Amino acid sequence: MDEQSLSRKGAAFYSHLLPALHTPAWKRNRVAGDGWLAVGDAAGLVDPITGEGLYYAMRSADLGVRALLTDLHERTEHTYRRLLRRDFAADLEFGSRLASHIFHGKFLFGSVPSRMVQFTRRSPLFTRVMQDLFAGTQDYLGLKRRLMSNLHGSLFEIATSFGFGRSLPRPVPTQES
Repeated sequence: MDEQSLSRKGAAFYSHLLPALHTPAWKRNRVAGDGWLAVGDAAGLVDPITGEGLYYAMRSADLGVRALLTDLHERTEHTYRRLLRRDFAADLEFGSRLASHIFHGKFLFGSVPSRMVQFTRRSPLFTRVMQDLFAGTQDYLGLKRRLMSNLHGSLFEIATSFGFGRSLPRPVPTQES
């Protein structure tokens, strides 16, 4: 960046660019055609927030095989697109709408990723939601409902972590531990 005279002052840095589709691209994304179908990254099947792609590569390959082996009277492209959508593509498309809010949004006067890290450090409830999200067991379509159902508990844990975290004595390490 220095060699290119690009300033880092005030810049927010993240990891690599994700090969994920932006929201408008989902409507025109061609995943199959006459005699071909695409899987994984080639089909844009990458989690737009976590960057996960391996699961979607394997799962889309499985669904592609199913589409090829289904009723011969049905078009493979249509069947494959329907199987993808029903299984996970609708959730990835919804995640693509959330991605810009997460990566470029502000929450409580700070960046959303910074607040997520801070909340994860202070709330076991919020940590479990984030673990499930990154493990792929929490979908984006149900994320808001789960966050809202845990909101009071998470906020309570965060608030008490400030007061009790400093006032409670920390365990002294012993030779047994």
